[in-house]
Amino acid sequence: MLSFVKVDTDNLNLVPGQKILKSADYMHFLESEHLIQAAQAKAAQIIKDAESVYEQEKLRGYEDGQLQAKQECAEVIVDTVAQCNRYYISSEKTLTQAVLSCVGKILQGFDDVEVTLTVVREALQLVSNQKQVILHVNPEQVAQVKERVSEVLSAFPEVGYVDVVADARLKNGGCILETEVGIIDASIDVQLQVLEKQIYKQFKQRDSD
Repeated sequence: MLSFVKVDTDNLNLVPGQKILKSADYMHFLESEHLIQAAQAKAAQIIKDAESVYEQEKLRGYEDGQLQAKQECAEVIVDTVAQCNRYYISSEKTLTQAVLSCVGKILQGFDDVEVTLTVVREALQLVSNQKQVILHVNPEQVAQVKERVSEVLSAFPEVGYVDVVADARLKNGGCILETEVGIIDASIDVQLQVLEKQIYKQFKQRDSD
């Protein structure tokens, strides 16, 4: 702000080139100076407020960015789990068939009579309290099974008598036990079917958990 000197008209001594400002003009100048100062103060406040808002928006943007990143990460995880689940479900049948095929090939490496006697032994555990049992086997195995059935019966003294009969419906390794209380199909094919059902059942129970 420029300095001013009050003029005393009783002792007026002006320097050449010096200008005289009237009172009204001086008041206008002061008002203008106040307006300028007020404008500068307002501008400074606006800048300060703008900087504050900027920092707040910057912080919020960072927090929003973190939240968005977490949401996107969660979406990726959920999508990955869903894809894995779909793949696992689609592979269950293939896996089950592979297991059963492997078991079938292993059984093919055993002697048919041995397989039949093994399933007979397993089946007799279910009917060990029966005095008389009729054993149905493949016609080609009747003679061999009759010769060796006593080996199996030695573990089941409660069973008094086993009658081995031919059954053309059965393949090698097939075995049906007939008793007074019912019939048990202990054939390998049937047991593999039961195994298949049990595997699928385990899959379903796991998925429900």
